[in-house]
Amino acid sequence: MARFAPLVPLVAGALLLIVGEFLTVREIRAVTVVPPGGTTTGGGLHGYSLGIVGLAMLPMSYGAVMRGARPAAVALVVLSIAACAIVLFVDRPVLDDTGLIGRTYDLAEARPGTGFYLQSLGAALALVGAVAALTLADRRVSRR
Repeated sequence: MARFAPLVPLVAGALLLIVGEFLTVREIRAVTVVPPGGTTTGGGLHGYSLGIVGLAMLPMSYGAVMRGARPAAVALVVLSIAACAIVLFVDRPVLDDTGLIGRTYDLAEARPGTGFYLQSLGAALALVGAVAALTLADRRVSRR
C-alpha cells in the first residue's frame, strides 16, 4: 500500500494545475469593484502551460508509481520543477501589477486569486509526489 502513496499527491497536484488554469490568478480592484478586464486567468497569463504540464503528469504518474518506471519518475520531477518555475517566475511577479487599470484609477490594487493558490499548491504537491516516486523507483531498481 505504501508503494502507491506517491500517486495521491501526483494526481492531486496535476488536477490542481489543470483546474487552476481556468480560475482567477490575479484580480484588480478599484475601490470596491473589479472593472472590466480586471481579472486574469491562469490560461491568459501563461498560455495554459500549467494545464499541459498537468495533463502530461497524469500518464507519467501511472508509469512511475504503478509500473515502477524510473524514466517516468524522472520526467515527473522535471515537469514538477517546470510547474514550480512557471508559478514562481511567471505568475508571481505580475500579482501586484495593476497595469492600465492602476493608471486609470488611483486606488486600484491587485490581489492574487484562487487560481494562484491552487496552482501553487498543485506544483508543490506534484514536486513532493515526484520525488517520492523517484525514490521508490530507485529502490525497485536496486532490488532487481
